[in-house]
Amino acid sequence: MCGIAGFVSARDFGSGVLVAMTGALAHRGPDAEGFFEKGPVHLGHRRLSVIDIEGSLQPMSTADGAVTVVYNGEIYNFAALREELARTGYVFRTRGDTEVLLAGWRAWQERLPEKLQGMFAFALWDERDQTLFIARDHVGVKPLYYAFDGETLAFGSELKALYAHPAVTRDLDLSALKLYLESQFIPAPRSIVRDVRKLPPAHALTVRHGKLRLQRYWRLDYKSKLEVDDAESIVATETALRASVKSMLVADVPLGAFVSGGVDSSVVAAMMTDLTGRPVETFNVGFEGGVEESEHREAARVAAHLKSHHHNLMLAPEHLLDAFDRWTDVFDEPFADPAALPTMLLAHLARQRVTVVLTGEGADEVFAGYGNYRKRIAEERITRVLGHRYSPIPALVRRLPAAARKDRLMRSIGEPLPRRYRTIPNVFDAVTLPRFVSDAFLEATAGSEDIGTHAAQAYADSNSASYLDRLLHVDMNLWLPDDLLAKVDRATMAHSLEARVPYLDHRFLEFCARLPAAQKLRGRVHKHVLKAIALKYLPADIVHRGKHGFVLPLSDWLAGRLAPEVDAHVLGDGLASRGLFRDGVLERLVGEHRSGRRNHAQRLWALIVLERWFARHAPTWRLAS
Repeated sequence: MCGIAGFVSARDFGSGVLVAMTGALAHRGPDAEGFFEKGPVHLGHRRLSVIDIEGSLQPMSTADGAVTVVYNGEIYNFAALREELARTGYVFRTRGDTEVLLAGWRAWQERLPEKLQGMFAFALWDERDQTLFIARDHVGVKPLYYAFDGETLAFGSELKALYAHPAVTRDLDLSALKLYLESQFIPAPRSIVRDVRKLPPAHALTVRHGKLRLQRYWRLDYKSKLEVDDAESIVATETALRASVKSMLVADVPLGAFVSGGVDSSVVAAMMTDLTGRPVETFNVGFEGGVEESEHREAARVAAHLKSHHHNLMLAPEHLLDAFDRWTDVFDEPFADPAALPTMLLAHLARQRVTVVLTGEGADEVFAGYGNYRKRIAEERITRVLGHRYSPIPALVRRLPAAARKDRLMRSIGEPLPRRYRTIPNVFDAVTLPRFVSDAFLEATAGSEDIGTHAAQAYADSNSASYLDRLLHVDMNLWLPDDLLAKVDRATMAHSLEARVPYLDHRFLEFCARLPAAQKLRGRVHKHVLKAIALKYLPADIVHRGKHGFVLPLSDWLAGRLAPEVDAHVLGDGLASRGLFRDGVLERLVGEHRSGRRNHAQRLWALIVLERWFARHAPTWRLAS
């Protein structure tokens, strides 16, 4: 796992620019750094050594120097690709996965990403035709930001790398800020900076002779459903998952696993134990003081069952806020998922013993693990009738005052089918947001998309006839890459720890897309087939225990240690002074929350995070009225 940065331009920016861009990513690769600068291209790399530790230094070039690559990630099928490429006559000089990209480019050109199984973001320069080719993995496990002004293209693993380039402006994207206020994250391709874009998952871009071309190289196919009974689906899914886990055990450094005590991560740790034939290192963060959401006891039971070397970090909930001081260093954009706090501390704990961890991220989005899905399917039985395109009711609903359309069912009736499900977080929803933000903000963002627009695009992108599949596809394209995976990547790489996600291997996803919906959600049973597999590896009471997760005590924090943060960052000379919100509205939110009349904890948390971002990156910014 590494950090990459660079640019291609006919302009001369000086040698110090690449060094600064790459140095901003030192935390992603503490083991080595390297640079390649020739003519218009400048490529930088920070390395976290995982495979072929002594070799595979980057930037890496072909023997003739014609092709050079910088790369962040792991190619899990690199051994098979090496054999295939060696048969074509390519002579490998290293034993790692980086050189596969060079040989693969020679063989397959822009079809290269289609051949890869893994998590990756790479930039490849071909001197022969002056082409820069950049690609991001199928699901978006690894990040990639870029900016292009028609003359210069700059890129980096994190936004902070682009901040170091003089051609990249820092002008705020108010449309991105609107999306953040709605959902606590900023979905691709937008970033908080107007001229910087995130390369979407499963996409590649090519820059040749000053022209940029964006292309998508992969999408899930849900049409060819398997005709299997329960027993067959269990065997087939277990086989596919074990293959994914096995592919992610390749490393020349110690590996471990995050174990929360739930099914998802516990199955991964159990399969690791079975496949390696030895106990694994497992890690968990628990909460002291009787916090109900703490799962440290269940995690300890799983560890005892697997005979793993278990490491548990017990924290009082307020101690999690110690990690908050690093928040704006770790997340370059406004990002308000509070679960990042325990993930950062868990990563710090794990890095003391291992360099790579496997996690259970993605299982809920693959196997319908959230209760939200069952509720939405039940609601759709009503909305598909009342909200039918020939029904007069949607037009009537849209004429109602915003307060009357706050109800989720009512709002869904007034929306076309692809916009009814807007993924998981909901901070300031699109219906009520105009009541909070200023007229100047509304005018500046008029006509820009909301989360419903992004959700509708993902909904339409799915070729499944199953409503559940389409809901999962929306979350797979929004919530998963831009919240969950962004959280895991930044939180782990802040501590130079590589996280691998077996449930999100694209070949495993292709298999799961073919499973009938009833194998994922059956009645009130979520993750039906995964739980059946889990019973082969784990105690039954762990498998059938109700779903938990990191539900942090935000309300208590806001009334206690974070109360001064609210006063300093939300009120007074903080966010309230930036012209984004209507006069008095933030004071009302704080007053309602402190009096107990309404719970605005998630909103206030998102506002604190936003003002902390402003204070760090744009301290003098104000929206002109």
